[in-house]
Amino acid sequence: MQKSPQQFYEIIINEISTVDQIYSAIFELRTINNMEAIQLLKQGFNYLNKVENKSCLLLHEIAYALGQADLSLESQITQFLIDVIKDETQYDVVRHEAAEALANINQKEALEIFEQYSKKNVNDNLNILQDTCIIGLEKAKTIQELGFLYGKMYLGTREPAAPFQELDRNPVEYILDDNTTLFNKYRALYYLRNNANKYFDQIDQLLISNKLGALFKHEICFVIGQVGEAPKQIHEALINMIKDENQPAIARHEAIAAFQTVNSNKEITLQILNQYSKSQDQIVRETALVSLKMIEFYG
Repeated sequence: MQKSPQQFYEIIINEISTVDQIYSAIFELRTINNMEAIQLLKQGFNYLNKVENKSCLLLHEIAYALGQADLSLESQITQFLIDVIKDETQYDVVRHEAAEALANINQKEALEIFEQYSKKNVNDNLNILQDTCIIGLEKAKTIQELGFLYGKMYLGTREPAAPFQELDRNPVEYILDDNTTLFNKYRALYYLRNNANKYFDQIDQLLISNKLGALFKHEICFVIGQVGEAPKQIHEALINMIKDENQPAIARHEAIAAFQTVNSNKEITLQILNQYSKSQDQIVRETALVSLKMIEFYG
């Protein structure tokens, strides 16, 4: 029998629920995607935000879910996300996800806060929030012109920036060009995703580049996970990123999620995930634990 939204919420707030159980409950509420589910996601966020050793991964996942909600529910979400963005005690990764979510659902009301946080760093030593707000600001300014390009592929997932319809250069070269704006780098990345048959086998060049920031590296990994099956050099680039403790946690966590999706060698995948399920970095560790459970569930 299908669980009710309230039952999924009770999993989120149950002290004995594991990270993967809570993660799955968040996903289920996101899928239900109605007023009750949205309210319970917000309540779940507030509960998880107060527990000892609060989970960056789970708070980030709720913010992501809110950003993919039905647009008719945006009035129930906007102020909540703004409050998360403004909370300087919150994890940078969670504030970033809240900003990206806000850009997805309410560009008009987002303009002021994006203007503010695109110009200064607050508890944001990797520019994660600042870069997100730079992208969100451009998205808000161009939504009337480019809005029809969002959510056309990959089950309607809303992108941070509208994919280019055409590009007269190789997208990898375009992204690595210092003259390309951050918003256009994102547009080119999603153009690459939408034309994976032509360009996907070159995406490892972006992962190994030292010209791209923490946020963009994380987005590359997200795109790899969306596309799925990948050639060997991309597997190796993901493994190297996961293993490199000098890489930002936001990128390593997304690399783990992508690796679990693209690598068909179950033995190697389990070896990597088991190793990093013991990581000292919380979001890396918890992403590996969730990925292990997903393999166990889906086979």
